[in-house]
Amino acid sequence: MRFIADLHIHSKYSRACSKDCDLEHLTWWARRKGVTLVGTGDFTHPAWFDHLRETLVPAEPGLFRLRDDLDREIARKLPPRLANEPVRFMLSVEISTIYKRGDRTRKIHHLIYVPGFAEAERFNARLGRIGNLGSDGRPILGLDSRDLLEITLESGEGSYLIPAHVWTPWFAVFGSKSGFDAIEECYVDLADHIFALETGLSSDPAMNWRVSALDRYRLVSNSDAHSPPILGREATVFDTGLDYFAVRDALRTGEGHVGTLEFFPEEGKYHVDGHRKCGVRMEPRETRAVGGRCPECGKPLTVGVLSRVEDLADRPEGFRPEGAAGFESLVPLPEIMGEILGVGPKSKRVATEIDRLTAALGPELAILREVPVDEVEPHSALLAEALRRLRRGQVIREAGYDGEYGVIRLFEPGELERANPVATPSLFDDLPVAAPAPAPAAKRRRTAKAATAPAESEAPAAEAPQAAAETPTVRPAVPATGTLLDGLDPDQRAAAEITEGPLLIIAGPGTPARRARSPTGSPTSSPPAAYRPSSAWRSRSPGGPPRRWPSGSPRSRPGTRRGSPPPPSTRSACASCASSTNARASGRGSASRTSRPGSPWRPSSPATSGRPAACCPRSRRGGAPAGRPRARTPRSPTSPSGTPRRFAVSTWWTSTT
Repeated sequence: MRFIADLHIHSKYSRACSKDCDLEHLTWWARRKGVTLVGTGDFTHPAWFDHLRETLVPAEPGLFRLRDDLDREIARKLPPRLANEPVRFMLSVEISTIYKRGDRTRKIHHLIYVPGFAEAERFNARLGRIGNLGSDGRPILGLDSRDLLEITLESGEGSYLIPAHVWTPWFAVFGSKSGFDAIEECYVDLADHIFALETGLSSDPAMNWRVSALDRYRLVSNSDAHSPPILGREATVFDTGLDYFAVRDALRTGEGHVGTLEFFPEEGKYHVDGHRKCGVRMEPRETRAVGGRCPECGKPLTVGVLSRVEDLADRPEGFRPEGAAGFESLVPLPEIMGEILGVGPKSKRVATEIDRLTAALGPELAILREVPVDEVEPHSALLAEALRRLRRGQVIREAGYDGEYGVIRLFEPGELERANPVATPSLFDDLPVAAPAPAPAAKRRRTAKAATAPAESEAPAAEAPQAAAETPTVRPAVPATGTLLDGLDPDQRAAAEITEGPLLIIAGPGTPARRARSPTGSPTSSPPAAYRPSSAWRSRSPGGPPRRWPSGSPRSRPGTRRGSPPPPSTRSACASCASSTNARASGRGSASRTSRPGSPWRPSSPATSGRPAACCPRSRRGGAPAGRPRARTPRSPTSPSGTPRRFAVSTWWTSTT
C-alpha cells in the first residue's frame, strides 16, 4: 500500500501553536491534504497524553485511529471524495536538548517514536525526573543527545529516534551555531541506532547527497506543522503495510521507502546566509568574501543551510548516490491559488476555491502530483498552467535567510494581469494598465479612494447620485434648476428644500463627504448653510468657499488646541460643567445639534434636554454609550402637529455654520 506520512507535528500544548492543533482538526485536514499517517506530537505533555488516551483507539499494529463517533462527525463535514479516506496516528514527540560538550553549548532537536502507550508512559516517567514536561509540548531538557537516545531505546521494543531538521542553524545536529560535524560525534557509542535523518524545510535530498557520510541514512521529510492547515507541506512516501513496524523497517532497510515530498529548499527560512535586521542576504561565496560578517553593521551573519552543506560536502553539486530514494519539490496549493487570485494563501477566497477543487478533484496533494492537467483545466486554466510549470520545476525562487521564509512563484510579474486583462488593477501594479471601466455606484467611492483623492474644489454635482443608483425604483425626473440642487437625488433634494419646521435626518453610511453639504451654501440662506459627515470638519467664512481638512488631522477635530475653531454660534453651555464647549456634530454622545441664528435647528440646552451636553465626560454616565447617538425627536412649536418630516439619506448631516 502506497501512502503519505507526516510524522512531525505539534499539539495545541506547544508554544506558538494553533489552538486548533487537536486530533479532530488534524484528522479533517489530513483527509483534505491526502495524508494517511500522522504523528500525534507532544505525547510527553500530561494533558495531551490524557487526551490521546481518551480519543484514540487501537488500529493496525502500533497505530491508532480516532474514535468512531468523532470520526463520523468529521466525515460528515467533508465532501464524499474525501470523507472515507483512512487516517492513522503514530505516537511521536519532539525533544529539545541543551547541554555542554567540548566547551560548546549544544542545542539539538530529536524526534521520538514509540509503538504504544505503555512505552510512552515509561519514556515520560524517565524524562519527568529530568525536567518539567508540563511546561511545553516540546520539552526543553538539559540532557545529552546520547543519553536521550539511550532512554528511547530502553522505553520498549520498537522505539526509535530520528534527528530533526538536521541542518537548521540553531537547533540541529549539523547546525552552524550549535551542532556537530558528524552523527557519530553527537550520539557517540549509540550512533549505530540512528538510521534516518529529517532533512528540514531548508534542504532537500539533493543537497544531502553531496555529503557521502549520509549515504547510510534514509532521508525523511515532515511538515513540522504548528497549525493544521500546513499539514503535509513536506511529507514522506511509503509503499509498505500500514503499521508502525513496517514503517520502522522501511526506514531501517530502505525497502518500502519511496521518497519524500519537499519544499523547494529556497522557500525555507534558513536556506542562504544573511542578517534579517539589515536585510542582507548572501550566497555562500559572498559570505566568505566578507569574512562571515554583515557588511551593514559588522555583526556575524546567520550561516544558512546551503553554506553548512558546502562546508561538509565532499561531492559536487548534482551527484546522486546509487539506490537513493527520489523526491518531488512542490508548492502548497493555497500558495499557488493565492498567487493566481492576488491574495494571501490564508484568505477566504483561496479557501473557497480550494474547497471547490478538492470536492471535484480530490485531496490537495493529489491535485499537485497526480491529477492530469487536462482534468484541472476546466476548473481553472491558470491553475492548470501553474501545475504544468510546477511539475517541470519551472519556478521563480527567492531564497529565505535568517528566519525569513523564501518566496516561490510560478508566474512572472505582470504575467497574470496580461493573462486576465479584465482583472481590476492594484494600486501598486508594476506595469501601466488601461483605466478600468466605471465601477458601480456602490463601489465608486472605494475605487476613487484607492486611485487618488478628489480635488478639494470639486463640485458636489460632479458625481452621479449614489442612492439613486442603489435603488431599483424608477422615480420621476426632477426638472433642472441650474443650481447645485441638480446634483442631489430626490430624497436629498427634498431635505435641502425644507425651510420651516424641524428636520430629522436618518443616518446611513456610504455617501462621499463632498456630497454631504447643503446645496445652498450662502451664509444667509435657510435651512442651515452647510452640512458635513462626521469624518471631516468644514468651516466657512462668510461668502467664502468651504474648507475641508483631512479626516483624523488635528484641524479636523473642532475644539482641539491646534484645530481651527468652530464658528461662535456653534458654542453652547454644558449642563454639567457650565463651560462653553464645542458641540460635536457627529454621531457621538447626545443627539443635540447647534446652528447659526435663523436656522430651523436650535441648540439643545439643559432646560430643554434635561441632560448634560455631549462635550462633558459626565454625559456618558448613562443613556446611550459613547460613540452612538441617542434617539430623540426634535420638537418645535412651528412644526405641524409636532411631528418632524423624515428623509432616508446615506450619511450623517449636521449643521456646522
